[in-house]
Amino acid sequence: MPLPYRKTPKSSALHSAAYVDVIWIRSTRTFYGAILIIDGRGQPLEFVHNTLVAPVGFLWPEEQVQSLGIATLCHSLFDACQREPELLVCRESLGSPNYCKTEIAPMTPFAQVIESNDGSPAAWNWINNPPSPAMAAHSLGETLRAHGFASEPFERVQQGLREIYSQVPWSDVTGDSGN
Repeated sequence: MPLPYRKTPKSSALHSAAYVDVIWIRSTRTFYGAILIIDGRGQPLEFVHNTLVAPVGFLWPEEQVQSLGIATLCHSLFDACQREPELLVCRESLGSPNYCKTEIAPMTPFAQVIESNDGSPAAWNWINNPPSPAMAAHSLGETLRAHGFASEPFERVQQGLREIYSQVPWSDVTGDSGN
């Protein structure tokens, strides 16, 4: 006789969320970015990465370089993805909610992770309209947060970038992307 067990809902395996992160290394004037797409169980489905070297000179103020660089790199990552996730998640370091909404501008439900300093779980702040309860992104987001994937995938994104771009002076990371 088979043992009874609780099966993972098929919706968790069918739907996916993309975690995007961009790291600016000022000393080399280079942006390193990646998207990790995971399913509702946290299993990786796709990893896409790219770099962008920022222009130099008096015509390119630092704030403008960072703003344009992050948006351009994010858009190149979106174009390179083979999958179309139901949900997109970023860190606060990608930029302010207004910047993310207007410059990154995905049509997919888009959340920004708000890390807590008191040890409580990270929260999500919706950049564009939050998904309605009838949308796959809503249940996927609830599942991911309940299983500890609110912000953990960003650790994998950064580890992937460090492994792929091992020659990069990662000690020069500024701590935020600048927006």
